[in-house]
Amino acid sequence: MCYTTIMKTMWILFAIFALASVFHVFTIALKKERLRRISKCIVVPLLLAVYMAGTGGRYFFAIPALVLGWIGDVLLLRIEKKTHLMLGLVSFLLGHLFYIITFINILGHFGSGGAAANINIPSLVIFVPPTIVLAMVVFRLIKPIKEMFAPVIMYMTVLVAMSLIGFQVFLFTPGIAGLLILSGCFNFIVSDTILAYYTFRKLKLLGAVLIMVYYILAQAEIVMGLIFL
Repeated sequence: MCYTTIMKTMWILFAIFALASVFHVFTIALKKERLRRISKCIVVPLLLAVYMAGTGGRYFFAIPALVLGWIGDVLLLRIEKKTHLMLGLVSFLLGHLFYIITFINILGHFGSGGAAANINIPSLVIFVPPTIVLAMVVFRLIKPIKEMFAPVIMYMTVLVAMSLIGFQVFLFTPGIAGLLILSGCFNFIVSDTILAYYTFRKLKLLGAVLIMVYYILAQAEIVMGLIFL
């Protein structure tokens, strides 16, 4: 299959994904519960199809990252059940870890000397301290119950690590691809922060909408960034 045909297929799939995503957000806003459940189950698989069409699975570990995101989506359809909630969060956590592995592989693939040799140390020195402070502020905003302190801190640590390594990818491959990956990492932080906040409170309609908007943007931006690398 020629490159033009591959890209055409990818963009057609992306258009279908975008329409499905918009439809899903509207089902949340309009409180169409049955349609919300159905549409939520097809959004990430469509994005996975986009990724496979655009890269042929070039960065393999992004595939389990997307699959685990989808599993988390399905599990959180029953967010009122504690077991489903915990398994869903574990699934998302593992998905973030696979994205971290993907970003590390990118740093090693495009440069010489391995991934560690391509990390911009001055940027870490500058950005790690304020990032930790921001994480502490977010933790206080979420106000998890005491028994959830350790899981929330672990989850936030992985999110911060993913964002910092995503930032390294951006510095190493500046341009639209790196910017999309970086933006996707930050949108994951926004989405997961809102999700964590409402995990310990009654979920409001606006919160439900924002969680999915930022989550879909995060997944789509990272996938498109990987495609454009």
